Amino acid sequence: MRLLAGDIGGTKVLLRLVEDGATVREQRFESAAYKTFDDLLRAFLTEPKKIDSACFAVAGPVFEDRAEVTNTGWFMSASGLAEAFAIHRVVLINDFFAVALGVPLLAPGDLVSLNAGTRVANAPIAILGAGTGLGEAALVHDGTKYNVVPGEGGHADFGPQDEEQGRLFNVLLKKYGHVSWERLLSGMGLVNIDDFLRDVSREYDETIPMAIAKLADEGDATANRTFEIFVDIYGAEAGNMALRLLSRGGVFLAGGIAAKNMRHFTTGRFMEAFLRKGRFTEVMKSIPIDVIVNPEVGLLGAVEAARRAVESA
Repeated sequence: MRLLAGDIGGTKVLLRLVEDGATVREQRFESAAYKTFDDLLRAFLTEPKKIDSACFAVAGPVFEDRAEVTNTGWFMSASGLAEAFAIHRVVLINDFFAVALGVPLLAPGDLVSLNAGTRVANAPIAILGAGTGLGEAALVHDGTKYNVVPGEGGHADFGPQDEEQGRLFNVLLKKYGHVSWERLLSGMGLVNIDDFLRDVSREYDETIPMAIAKLADEGDATANRTFEIFVDIYGAEAGNMALRLLSRGGVFLAGGIAAKNMRHFTTGRFMEAFLRKGRFTEVMKSIPIDVIVNPEVGLLGAVEAARRAVESA
């Protein structure tokens, strides 16, 4: 069985070719170097061998068999790609859906544990990913395998945990009209928190979160306080999701912010916020929590989706 998988982002594209379960080729491309995704895929598929199934995980909205890749102007059609490249079946999925699908395939070395807990086999799993935005999804076992239950919980109402967060909420309420968890738990969220502490209002730029992280590493007190508030809010929402799902299979943190700023998550602050659930504190202690440090988890999920597409055909 020959499978093709891709993690399609606005900045980069990762493609992987798999034959009988083994990776035979993998390549990274810069998105900006190609006018269309078809052009990029043509550069990768240099051998005219039959492909049984392909799955592309897309950073952007997916509607039925069509997708638009954010920041590239690319439009992708599953049926169009299947015809153009003689692929038997092509599936397009959201990139966070792929991340969730990849979670059960991760190895111990792909994870950093924040709480060992007691993992229950086949129990529900919660995945949260703070990065460009805030992704949330659940995994539910059907007796044979885990299936993804997608969601948009990142756009649910943010709930302040203390007086300082209440003031932050009021500032953002005036700015946005509706304050979601994503307004705090994302690259934009880091900027919103930092602006609140510095009493400034910057137009968002994707370089600012990296600058805040650099300042924190250099010992800037305000930047470090930004991360303290961010981690506290992250822990609170992870705990909310764990309670809603009773995710005794674990909670997994995806997205680049946690993986790239690990020292802020291992101080105990995240766990304090996660456990702050009153009468359910003891239940929360039993739930395993891991940070995903494998940047190719979405590609793992795309391979799995391609494999499942063959089985369901």
